Amino acid sequence: MTLESFVTLGKKRIQESGIECADPMLHMKQILGASAGIDSLNFYSRWTEPLTETELQLATQFLERRLCGEPFQYLVGYEWFWHSRFSVGPGVLIPRKETEHLVEELLRFSSPSPARVGELGAGSGNIGISVLLERPEWEWHGFEINPESIPYLGRNIGELLPLDAKYFIHEGNFFELSKEFSPYDVIVSNPPYIAASQVEGLSQEVRTEPRLALVGGKEGTEILEHLIAASFQFLKPGGLFLSEIGSDQEFKVKEILKAVGFRSTEVLKDYSGLPRVAKGYK
Repeated sequence: MTLESFVTLGKKRIQESGIECADPMLHMKQILGASAGIDSLNFYSRWTEPLTETELQLATQFLERRLCGEPFQYLVGYEWFWHSRFSVGPGVLIPRKETEHLVEELLRFSSPSPARVGELGAGSGNIGISVLLERPEWEWHGFEINPESIPYLGRNIGELLPLDAKYFIHEGNFFELSKEFSPYDVIVSNPPYIAASQVEGLSQEVRTEPRLALVGGKEGTEILEHLIAASFQFLKPGGLFLSEIGSDQEFKVKEILKAVGFRSTEVLKDYSGLPRVAKGYK
């Protein structure tokens, strides 16, 4: 089979599959590059040439997994976030561009001494590692309840941070374990905030990611509400609370923050103009 024939067939199958894909041709280039090593420089120069048996086998396996809804990031084993490449795979939440707003806000935070940060749901470590690379004097406590995420978290810390970085992994429940290491200057999270009733409406790719990292309860705000109340207890006076939220949760989350006692509360919008980050000070 020629490269042209494989790409034409693959494009058609991607379009018919229902997977998330804005540009099937670009996606076929990515698939061939990641699976068979055919990069963009050689793509059109080999357009009419037959694929080798090995190339065809590798590319076909890769395409079939993708058509079944497996995220492309799981297939290649990484995703870029902020300025670094993070190892990801089945069992860990894939870092997303919107979450970089949390990093931006954390880097704006000023403290008279090196900040101590607690994070619910460390996942791949993308938030904490990105911040520590620019604030190496800070101390980061990443809490992760999903045992499948821990290997990726440890790998990314080992590959991206210097040996003397103060990133501490705590495997277990944030609400139970965090008391031992509080008070914190900052508590940050990209928590589960999708309502249970909305899961079936998500794309195949998102449903492949760990449910623990996605579903925030029946209404989607139950874990957020618990987190806000606990954060007020665990933060130092003047401490900062930051959390990613769903775009339809702005007003409810602001009400919860104010009811608990946070001041200077606000919800920041993402680059699409959607409510994305809830913020408040103790």
